[in-house]
Amino acid sequence: MKEKSEEQVDQWLKKLERESWQLELLVSAFTIFLLLGAQQSFGDFIAELSHQVYGYAGFAVFVLTMIQASIIALTAFLIIHLLLRGFWIGAIGLRSVQPSIDYQKLNYSDLFQEKLKKKLIGLDRLVIILDELCSVIFSVSFLIIFMIFSFGLYFLFLALFSALLDLLFYFKIVDFAWVRYAGIAIFLLILLTGLIYFIDYFTLGFFKRFKKLSKLYYPIYRFYSAITLSFISRSIYYNLISKYSKRRIRLLLTLFLISLMAGSLISFDQYKFFPNVQRDHVFVNNYYDDRRDENEFVEKVSIASQFISEDFVSLFIRYSVKDNQRIQSNCPDFTPLKTDGLNLSLKFRFKNGLNISGENFEEEDLDQLLGCLSAFYEVSINDSIYTDLNYYFAEHPAKNQKGIQAVISSRHFIEGENTILIKQKYIDGSDSTLVSKDFARIPFWFSGMERTERVVPSPVEKQGD
Repeated sequence: MKEKSEEQVDQWLKKLERESWQLELLVSAFTIFLLLGAQQSFGDFIAELSHQVYGYAGFAVFVLTMIQASIIALTAFLIIHLLLRGFWIGAIGLRSVQPSIDYQKLNYSDLFQEKLKKKLIGLDRLVIILDELCSVIFSVSFLIIFMIFSFGLYFLFLALFSALLDLLFYFKIVDFAWVRYAGIAIFLLILLTGLIYFIDYFTLGFFKRFKKLSKLYYPIYRFYSAITLSFISRSIYYNLISKYSKRRIRLLLTLFLISLMAGSLISFDQYKFFPNVQRDHVFVNNYYDDRRDENEFVEKVSIASQFISEDFVSLFIRYSVKDNQRIQSNCPDFTPLKTDGLNLSLKFRFKNGLNISGENFEEEDLDQLLGCLSAFYEVSINDSIYTDLNYYFAEHPAKNQKGIQAVISSRHFIEGENTILIKQKYIDGSDSTLVSKDFARIPFWFSGMERTERVVPSPVEKQGD
């Protein structure tokens, strides 16, 4: 096949430039439709993942949150682009009917006619400016996405490097002090060089301007171009900063970053007599199954309803993986079969020789697991501590969240308002002291005097005794 000449390629590209607005409109409209539909599902996925992971695995949530921010930014830019393209099409349509302003028909004074002639932009010029602006916004929207995505990839790289160091020392692959110090030094070096790279990126090439400094910066530039995948958007980036004023682009990027930070730190709120923080006097709908949305997670604990009339009430306490270390402090001599993180389907145990099996927990293991988990919580109702509750492993119907569940008899409830107070108890590793802190407070109202004979003596321990 005969290759096209440079002139033919140039003509083809110019034709694409003239007709690119049609593709822009189609892509913008279709992409906005998809993004608006995907945002809710993506947010639900992040919420579900954030309830199941923490630590280094939690960096995945951070990266996904950055991607979600990219989706929101792209949607906003594309909506602006679509509106401006509509304005542009309207200007073209008006130009076909009225190509220029007839100032005589306006019948204005000479003063206003002179001012309008100087200030107003002609339709020809307006159409050209709008077309250029729309094309730039369309390109910048994807550039902003790659910038946010690159930022997330950088932190993911940090997390993976930190996790690798922890694995090396956890499995005792290396156990030398100098390796640990070298790892910390490399981690700090990544932080410093990453900061230098982002400064250069957002200042539009500050370190590239100086001859000697650029030679030192070039290896950093190549390394982070690969890590953050910024080479994908590099052509758009350099074309933009070579065509338009760098000062204006810096101003635009600064305003964008400020708007992001302001959006996360500032909110409009006129409910000045209503607290933002959940305290004792705040009614939390999430604590009740019949008041919590079916797609919502159990944040801490849950009972069936705020109004109880049955003989028993079921209390579910969600197991948060963030508490693993504190739960372990209550059972220092017990090591669960599963590790915190990746696990093999086969388990190796040394008990009367080497045993290789699947994840089969013996009754003794289950009792110890349940004992460690339940000892982490202290349940009291109306200032009386319940020390004889039988706990069971359970998965809540809402999102199959893991936790423990206990069934409490209502024979010791009082008519009217009752309060369940749940505390977390653990050994503080710093000074080996027992720490007890409030975890959740659930008010509920009991009505059952006509069915149940109230028994005053309670088989529970009064707080303070």
